[in-house]
Amino acid sequence: MKIVFLNIWGGKVYAPLMDFVRASAPDTDIFCLQEIFDTPERGRVVGWGGRADIWQDVRAALPGFESHHAVAVRDFDGDGPTGYPLALGNAICAKKSIAVLSQGDMIISGEHWQGPGTSEIFPHLLQYIRFEKDDTRYTVANVHGVAYPGHKRDTPDRIAQSEKIVEFLAGEAGVRILGGDFNLMPDTESIRMIEQTGMRNLIADFGIATTRSELSYAQYPPDDRQHFADFAFVSPEARVVDFRVPRVNISDHLPLVLSLA
Repeated sequence: MKIVFLNIWGGKVYAPLMDFVRASAPDTDIFCLQEIFDTPERGRVVGWGGRADIWQDVRAALPGFESHHAVAVRDFDGDGPTGYPLALGNAICAKKSIAVLSQGDMIISGEHWQGPGTSEIFPHLLQYIRFEKDDTRYTVANVHGVAYPGHKRDTPDRIAQSEKIVEFLAGEAGVRILGGDFNLMPDTESIRMIEQTGMRNLIADFGIATTRSELSYAQYPPDDRQHFADFAFVSPEARVVDFRVPRVNISDHLPLVLSLA
């Protein structure tokens, strides 16, 4: 089983991203995506360059998948109000051959947000699916963590976010797989809280040097570059065959590619 986690940057790097999705689809079982926009108004581009209708194109590129869009916030593009219908959130696309038992989502930060201009902590989600494969129960959770402040260090909001993630994992049976854009650095207490549950941190175990692309680096001077944001964790029962983070410029984040037996 192969799972891809990726923050798609709203589809800003459109053609390379879509080429990656189409090329990966034949041997990928589950895509867990973050920063997914959706609008019925085709051709819209948000102020910072993301494609407002990218969800329509992702679904069209994955006809053999059952796709679920979990909406965190509406009519807001991450910077401000849009003035047209817009949904921003996470997405899980699972091959139709996977017998999904249930799916859903929960707010892990920004639950008290009152709208643009009232706080930078707008809602972020943990999205999940549960399924069975070869008589084994699986939960795959797709995280987009609180983005502000941009230093990706511990804050009360990020500690509370990890508490919610840990509580969710504790209630799940069987193999648990957790990944996505946590907006955290590796040496934070927020990451240690997840590790201390017994979840295996694949970024650390496989010696991954960065989860950010050259497109991210280009935005900052060499002494101010953040090399991490994204993580993948698995419970002890998971039989990991391979884990890699290919250096492809399809977003300001790199894809996390997990293969399980």
